Amino acid sequence: MKHTHILRNAPEKDKTYRVEYNGKELYDAKIMEYDGGCWAKIKIENIVPSENDKMYKVGQEFDLKLGYYKFYEAEENK
Repeated sequence: MKHTHILRNAPEKDKTYRVEYNGKELYDAKIMEYDGGCWAKIKIENIVPSENDKMYKVGQEFDLKLGYYKFYEAEENK
């Protein structure tokens, strides 16, 4: 069931963020859709070299459960 609470420090639609999981940077992603709740649709803009980099492709879009990840606003948004 979809719910619409807004997370603290929730990412903003149309901005690009560095996405981190378990202390490891994964990729830069643009927020394509977010209207509250726990999920956002993202599009990968850049992949950070790591042991996980083969799992992702630039341009890939998918829904991401926000609570599992940390987001850092990309420099170009500032």
